Amino acid sequence: MRFRFLSRAARTLIALAAFACATSIAGPLPGGLSLGMTVPEMQQAQPGLKRVPHPARLAGGLVGSWSADEVRLAGVALLPTFYIADGQLARVEYLAREGGPASYSSLLAWARGTWGAELASNAPEGSYASWEGEEVDAYLQLANTAAGPQTRLVIKRRVLKDASEL
Repeated sequence: MRFRFLSRAARTLIALAAFACATSIAGPLPGGLSLGMTVPEMQQAQPGLKRVPHPARLAGGLVGSWSADEVRLAGVALLPTFYIADGQLARVEYLAREGGPASYSSLLAWARGTWGAELASNAPEGSYASWEGEEVDAYLQLANTAAGPQTRLVIKRRVLKDASEL
């Protein structure tokens, strides 16, 4: 039986696939929680967890009903909001206390070191960088709002839909 050597393109694709698997986003979140935890598990892991006065509601049954004390990531103070769906932690939004370009740059450097190269876009309304993993997606946003620049890091459970759900 003869084995044919793979073409250079095939070797490159295999290497890229291996790299993509190695740069998974899954794992503990800043602050020590993990996606998929129940509220009692979150309360046990982070005793300072508190209900927000006005929960934010998003598509897919996500309810941003919990928050915690700020966490520091890449030298940036972040305030987390935890979104629950189907009884489990499905999304965390981290809002930077000081949301200017310096915060965005620091978090972008951290995310690149953690997850690799991003898919990025820049427009007059702000900058956006995103990463995809097998189970988790993340994005970093610098929005130019009327109140000033706002930096937000979002880490969420990946939701894939098949064509019949579209």
